[in-house]
Amino acid sequence: MVKSIFITILMLIIVSCSNNKIVSNPLTNKSPTPGLFSKDSEKGISLSDIFNPKLNPGSGTSVNGFLWRASLNILSVAPLISTDAFGGTIITDWYVKKNIKNKRIKITAYIKTSELRSDGIKITVHVQKLIDNVWSDTITDNDLASKIENNILNEARNLRINSIK
Repeated sequence: MVKSIFITILMLIIVSCSNNKIVSNPLTNKSPTPGLFSKDSEKGISLSDIFNPKLNPGSGTSVNGFLWRASLNILSVAPLISTDAFGGTIITDWYVKKNIKNKRIKITAYIKTSELRSDGIKITVHVQKLIDNVWSDTITDNDLASKIENNILNEARNLRINSIK
């Protein structure tokens, strides 16, 4: 009995601490209009911001479109696990080439810039070998990663040249 009274009093104290009063800005004397998930509906992002990024130049994506499409074209040989166009990441599933049965790779691509630059993409290739029917620990193959980066950059350059024509 004492426990339930204590919990009730504690709940009343916690509830009474909340303040839902909207305070106006002392400089502009404007009160914010409450939004769905915030106290000011003018802050945040709307559907029109997402579907019309050209209206708001600062809200566009930070990923180069040519690098993105070229990465998808080159990495489409392996099944894709995850793609994030806004964050610029592409992750493939483990891929085994038909003529090399004891080795599998997983590729992660990260597009770092909105410009078409040679340092705008970072590729990581994870390699595992099959030893006694168990896949070994993952190592990285920097040579293969460099070759894939070069292929993606060449493809992106070709996409850009073809878009100008």
